[in-house]
Amino acid sequence: MNEDMLRRKLRMKCSEYGHWNGFAVNKIFIEQATSEPKVKAYVLMYNPLETVRCRKCGKVIAEPKELITIVRSKV
Repeated sequence: MNEDMLRRKLRMKCSEYGHWNGFAVNKIFIEQATSEPKVKAYVLMYNPLETVRCRKCGKVIAEPKELITIVRSKV
């Protein structure tokens, strides 16, 4: 698979002030264990390419050593 196809721009909201920040990430698919041996399930995660700080408050939002997963929440 082409490396450029897995590179994306992700936007996250700062938990402190709610300011939106954009940064580059790589998509990663991690295999998840399932009860069925013949079935494979993959979870989509994102790996930041660099340490990202909020432009408004300076709080660290993402680091390369931490994987990010998107979870839908009820609003």
